[in-house]
Amino acid sequence: MAASAREVLAALPETIVQVGPDRTVLHVNRPESPVFRRRVAVGDDMRDVVVPAAVEAIVGLIDNAEQTGGALAEYRSESDLYRVTARPLVTAPATLLVFRNITGIRSAGQTIVDLVRDRSTFLASVSHELRTPLTAVVGYANLLADDSGLDDDTRAAMVRHMADQAWDLAGIVEDLLTVASAELGELRVAKVGVNIGANVAQVLESMGDRGRSVTVDERRQVNGIGDPAHYRQVVRNLLTNALRHGAEPVVAVITEEEGEAVLYVTDHGNGVSEDLATLIGHLGMEGRPSTPGKLGLGLWISQEMTRLMDGSLTYHREGDATVFRAAIPLL
Repeated sequence: MAASAREVLAALPETIVQVGPDRTVLHVNRPESPVFRRRVAVGDDMRDVVVPAAVEAIVGLIDNAEQTGGALAEYRSESDLYRVTARPLVTAPATLLVFRNITGIRSAGQTIVDLVRDRSTFLASVSHELRTPLTAVVGYANLLADDSGLDDDTRAAMVRHMADQAWDLAGIVEDLLTVASAELGELRVAKVGVNIGANVAQVLESMGDRGRSVTVDERRQVNGIGDPAHYRQVVRNLLTNALRHGAEPVVAVITEEEGEAVLYVTDHGNGVSEDLATLIGHLGMEGRPSTPGKLGLGLWISQEMTRLMDGSLTYHREGDATVFRAAIPLL
């Protein structure tokens, strides 16, 4: 082989091996390729030099290629995914093997698939969250507009329900704006003093009648470090989640634990699914939490906000109780 041709082959990212009928190496462009367990020399048996995970696949691949005129296989080493093509040569009694590392390609393709699926799940989830309060608001508004002899107590109850649902809608819109800011990389949080009890009380007050059904157990006055507005967003989502999907009694416990300002939100519902529970508090690639499509809008916002405030959001079952723990650094 000419020197120029050898230089070209050596510069290729693929590992190319010419194998004889007895499975010995006739030529190789990269003798120290990671597809081998050691440096390869002409005359080596392929079964002795490829990594153990590939031996069976390579032997079967060469056999298939000799019978069919070409074959392809994939195998995974300890850290990478390889695709190998085999084709018998027309000009010589030998088979050409081409090894290509497709780890990045497969990962990128899978990421795109996951993103599309996740966005679709996210849109479906948000549509459902918006539809529920919107349907209630529109339904009550139509009844009030119809003026079909409703008594004052019934009217007052409808107005209260409309106010509750409108409050939920405002919260969903706020969460969507937060998600948009996060996606654009524009989400910022302050690092100032946060009075946990005062912020919980503010959220409960804004919730009206529903807020009065929550019991607050402030074991001591606790101040954390974070962003008051975003912290209230976390409190709102956790309390709304408990009231909407859990069961009474709903209790908010405020305490201090090992340098953290902690809020426990407890209800006595059935809790979240096992799959969802594994995502709460779990950090994925680059220390980022799960996406809103997988975790749900409110829980994702709560997880993201506590993370950005150098805190955490976790979930566990305690007897028959569902417990969410939101923690931020202690002031």
